[in-house]
Amino acid sequence: MPKLTLLALALVVGCGSPPPLNPKAVLHQHRGLRLLAANRMDEAEAELTLALEYNPGYADAENGLGLIAFRRGDLRGAVDHFRRALGHNEDHVEANSNFGVVLLAWDDYLEAERAFRAALAVDPGFTQARYNLALVLLRTGRLTPAHAQLRKVVALAPEMAEAHADLGCLLLHLGRISAADRELRQARSLNPELASAHRCTARLLRGGGDLAAAEAELRTALRCAPSDADSLFELALTLALAGRVEEAMRDLAVLLRRRPDAAEGRFAMGFLLGRQERWAEAERHLNRAVALRPRYPAAHLELGDLLRRRGKHEQARRHYSLFLERVPMELLEHRRRVVEWIGRDGRLAGGRS
Repeated sequence: MPKLTLLALALVVGCGSPPPLNPKAVLHQHRGLRLLAANRMDEAEAELTLALEYNPGYADAENGLGLIAFRRGDLRGAVDHFRRALGHNEDHVEANSNFGVVLLAWDDYLEAERAFRAALAVDPGFTQARYNLALVLLRTGRLTPAHAQLRKVVALAPEMAEAHADLGCLLLHLGRISAADRELRQARSLNPELASAHRCTARLLRGGGDLAAAEAELRTALRCAPSDADSLFELALTLALAGRVEEAMRDLAVLLRRRPDAAEGRFAMGFLLGRQERWAEAERHLNRAVALRPRYPAAHLELGDLLRRRGKHEQARRHYSLFLERVPMELLEHRRRVVEWIGRDGRLAGGRS
């Protein structure tokens, strides 16, 4: 089932603008980056804007200001800064990669992929751009190229726990259990607090029938990352398989009282209600999930299935079509049946008219 968590996307700061540069601009830019590394945003912003006053076309300073905007949650401001940085230097590796991160946060996978590939065209060894490219490939169901990119990431950065975890998840999906277990063990060894490593380990354990151990891993994942969408759903699914649906629903109800706009909680609740054939309630939660996150493949798939069962074929087709726009790795097995149903239902509809 869905792996929705967007895993850690590092924004790497660099200094690679072409000369000539005013020495005072360089001084202020370096000060700004040191302050940014210390999370002193206001002071960093002052230094970087001073750098731009000395050198209005200073790509590194624009990149730094983009990082500040991103950390403040101002995605549009971040995009403006990264675009200006690339306007001054289209080969700026960090600005291309950082631009891709913002696009990925907007679920614009096509443009994000272009940005990451642009960064790698300049520097094939830029690990974060390659890792983020692998995430795009995973989320769009392109498993073979994703596997190749993740192998390159772990070759470039063997200490990168996130890459080992994602590689382990992919290998698990491909049925390569022993290899998946090795990668997940390595990820947990490198970073015991990495939620994705515990979450995929839970999937491996659940696949082997050990629901209690899977539950323990998922609760560890949620302790490490309380808002991790995938772990929340996986825990609900694991409890349901253990015959503890009511317990899972109570946990989700607590979450939704605390965070009523948690799309992942709405999806998990809709999923469980659907398994209890409480169709109207399930539909309400799933509709809320896609209202909160319009590009939510798992929720669109679940809504399509639910609406089809209720005879609402036009609505089902719409949600299935949205699901097919972006099928992540975990949902690839459903793509063929959805395509076949849309084709079959369309032929039936044509015959009825």
